[in-house]
Amino acid sequence: MRQQPLIIGAGPAGCAAAIRLGRAGHRPLMIERGTGPADKVCGDFLSADTIAQASELGIDPLALGAAPIERMRLVHHGRVVETRLPFNAVGLSRRVFDAALTERAVQAGAVVRNGQAVRQIVRGRDTWSVQLERGGSLDATTVFLATGKHDVRDMPRPGRSDGAVGLKMYYRPSADVARDLANTTELILFPGGYAGVQPVEDGRIVVCVAVRPGTLKAIGGWDGLLAGNAYLAERLRAAQPLLSRTLAIAGVPYGYLAQAGAAGLFRLGDQGAVIPSLTGDGMSIALHSGSSAANAWVAGIDAAIWQRSLARTLAPQMKLAGFLHDVALSAAGQSFGIQVAGLWPGLLRVFASRTRLRAAPVCSNPTAYPGPHPAAA
Repeated sequence: MRQQPLIIGAGPAGCAAAIRLGRAGHRPLMIERGTGPADKVCGDFLSADTIAQASELGIDPLALGAAPIERMRLVHHGRVVETRLPFNAVGLSRRVFDAALTERAVQAGAVVRNGQAVRQIVRGRDTWSVQLERGGSLDATTVFLATGKHDVRDMPRPGRSDGAVGLKMYYRPSADVARDLANTTELILFPGGYAGVQPVEDGRIVVCVAVRPGTLKAIGGWDGLLAGNAYLAERLRAAQPLLSRTLAIAGVPYGYLAQAGAAGLFRLGDQGAVIPSLTGDGMSIALHSGSSAANAWVAGIDAAIWQRSLARTLAPQMKLAGFLHDVALSAAGQSFGIQVAGLWPGLLRVFASRTRLRAAPVCSNPTAYPGPHPAAA
């Protein structure tokens, strides 16, 4: 009998893998550095593909209170371009979504250990030895690495040395702002960065920011960002912050795509690909990678073959997303982008469509591998 795989990280990618493995009759161990579901810097936008994948895993975001999103706005220096999204979407906080996924993983048979941070992963002759921060280790022939944007020692993801800073805060908006943001997601461009604003469950809104480190330092951090952007400041003028502090993560390696894997190591979610936040497709990639990796393992597909297959699947959207991210961070790109969008709002829908995951649906049969035949890899 094959040794049960070890899943590191209980976010969407890790939970998707655990659910698929559990449905196939396995009892994977899933370890998580946190003590349970928590607010995360990214991932509150769920596109139609993400909703479909969540449904396949037994989760209905709307039943969890997700806010419907049908329109998008691009904002730059007070100029606003608005159009319909080319797909249905919802806004749902990571805390709620992750809790539902973890519960489903446990129901499927996964064993979850919280508060287990990984210090190092070492490759032995035939197994991986996972060293824990509090001492001790776990050995496994197969590891699903799903630690999100947090790297494990000696296993860093290459990326830009000036990787963006991600920031996030939830608010209780004024009644006027809540009405204006209903069914809408906004992308607000400012020098050196951009902010996403949208509704989530329970009448709240979320503000997520990607900004260059130098820009953030120059403007004086979060408070300086809000004070220096008239449109965003008006949005939040009468809003009540709902977290004790702004969530933040530095050095986000946008554009990273794992091209090759190692024997017995599946890189899932942000460990496999970090798509720029403005696309809102990170959760779709996370769920797809977790589900397809689990099905590949069940079918006996080597991790390195699966990783190359995932990279080929994601490469087109990652390339376009990287280009849009660079445009959105540059002053010239922002000015040009808002002018073009104003003349042709449909271009926003084109970009939204072409930065979606384009992959065959993950088969509900966990013994069927949802990807190219190994011989084609």
